[in-house]
Amino acid sequence: MEDYIYKDVLDLDDFDFNTLDFIDINQVSYKENGIQFRNQDFSNKTFRIDSKFIERCKKEIRERRLLTDVDIILDVEFKNCHFCNIIIKEKVINANILFDYDEQNTNFEIKKFILFGSTLNGKFYINKQYSGNDKTLTINSLKIENTVFKSNFKLHKTILKEFNIEDTDFEKHADFFKSKFLKGTLREDKIENINENDIGFRAINFKGLALFGDTEFNKKLFFKYVTFESFSHFRKAKLFEGLDLDYSNIQNEMNFFDVQELDTKEAKKNTSQETYRIIKHNFEKLGNKIEANKYFALELEQKKVNLKKDKQSNWKDYIVFETHWLSSEFGTNWLRVLCLICLTSFMTIGFIHFTLLRELFFHPNLFKPEYIMKIINEFFHYLYILNKNEILLAHPATLLFNKLSLGYLYYQFLISIRKDTRK
Repeated sequence: MEDYIYKDVLDLDDFDFNTLDFIDINQVSYKENGIQFRNQDFSNKTFRIDSKFIERCKKEIRERRLLTDVDIILDVEFKNCHFCNIIIKEKVINANILFDYDEQNTNFEIKKFILFGSTLNGKFYINKQYSGNDKTLTINSLKIENTVFKSNFKLHKTILKEFNIEDTDFEKHADFFKSKFLKGTLREDKIENINENDIGFRAINFKGLALFGDTEFNKKLFFKYVTFESFSHFRKAKLFEGLDLDYSNIQNEMNFFDVQELDTKEAKKNTSQETYRIIKHNFEKLGNKIEANKYFALELEQKKVNLKKDKQSNWKDYIVFETHWLSSEFGTNWLRVLCLICLTSFMTIGFIHFTLLRELFFHPNLFKPEYIMKIINEFFHYLYILNKNEILLAHPATLLFNKLSLGYLYYQFLISIRKDTRK
C-alpha cells in the first residue's frame, strides 16, 4: 500500500453536514434508510469511507426520522460526484456503497481507488449500467486486497488503466459488465509465461455468479488460485493477449460463448493447452458442440507446440500432430484437405508419366495440346480411391502412395466438413 494515499485525507471525525467546508448541503438528499450525495466535488483530497462516515450518515437519517432500524444496512449513494482518490480500509462497513454516473457531457475520472482489509456487508456498485445509465467512468488505478464483499458487487462500464486484485472473497455475485482492463500489475516471469503488466486475479473466491460479459482485457488475463463455486460467463469478452485458467478451481459451468480474440496469433502464444481444454470441456457440458470443436482444435495446436519444445524425446507424437496440423489444421480446414487431395492426384500423374515429363522439361517443343485433356481425364481417375487401372497397377509404389494418401485425406475431409454438425 502506498503511504501517500493516506496523506491529506478528509477529516470526517467531527464534520457536520450543515457546514459547507467540503459538502454542499443543497446537494444532499435523504430517503428511508438512505442518503444521496449529488454533484459533490471531493477532488481536492483523498476521500475515505469508514465506519465513522457511515455513522454520521446514519445520524443524519435518524434525525429526520427516516431510519426504520438502527441495525439496517444503509444506502449511501454518490451521484455524479468528482473524486481524486478514494480509500476504504475498515474492518466492517454496514452500508450499501453506490457510485452512480449518468450526467451527460461530463467525463468522470478517479485517480486511485483502494479497498484494503475491509468487510463490506452491503452492496458495492460502481457505475451500475441500469435505469438508463450508459456513462463511462475512468479509474486510473483500482486495487482490491484482503477484502470481503458480503453482498453483490458491480463494476460496470469502467475503463481501468491499472487493475490489481488479490486475497478477496465475493460471497454473492460479482459483475464486471462492459469494463475495460488496460493493464495489471504482474511482473514478468518467463517460467510461468507472465509478461510485464499482465492482469491477475489471485487468491479469489467467487461464491456466487462471476460475470465478465462484454469485458475487454488488453493484456493476458490470469486466474491464479481462484475458485469459481457457481456459474460464470465471459460472453462476448475480448481477450487480446490470452487467458490462463491452469490454477483455477472450477466447480460449475463456465460459458465462453462468442469470446473474441482467443484464436489470434498473440492469444495462442500466451494461452495454455490446459486452458483451451477447460474451455472445450465447458462447451461440451453446455451442449455447444460447434464451439467445443473449435477449442478442441486449439487444444491440439497447443499440444503440438508443447511437443515441439522437446521433439527429440517425443518425435513420434510430434510427427503425428504435425501431419494432422499440416493436412487439415486438426480437422477444421476442409479446403486445405481438398487441395491436398487434388495435389495427390496430380502427383500420381507425375509419378506415372515421369519419363514423359522429364522429356518435356528438356524439350518443351515436344508438348502436344492433347496432353491437356489427357491430364484432366487422368486427374479425375486418380481422385477415385477405388481406381485400379492397369497403368496404376504397373506402378506399385505409386499405387501405394495414391491409396494411402487418399484414404487419410478422405478421412480428414469427412472430419472437417462434419466438425460443426456431428452430435
